[in-house]
Amino acid sequence: MAKYRTRVPAQKVEYPYPTRYGSHASMIDEEKTGELNKDKKVVIEDEHGYYVTDESRIDSGLADPNRYDSSRLNWNRGNK
Repeated sequence: MAKYRTRVPAQKVEYPYPTRYGSHASMIDEEKTGELNKDKKVVIEDEHGYYVTDESRIDSGLADPNRYDSSRLNWNRGNK
């Protein structure tokens, strides 16, 4: 006789940022932006850490290439 196992559905976790690829005003780190001290540049924090981008990228509705830049992300690099 076969045993049936009941599956418990995984809890859906809400994504903490407005979008996965764009930069948004709610993500700006004001303190680090002040330390950067560059015109038209802001420091943004996401789930992978901090990155610098242009003010024109904020809330533009477009993906920000600085956010998904492969030089800043540690995906597929293995354990070092």
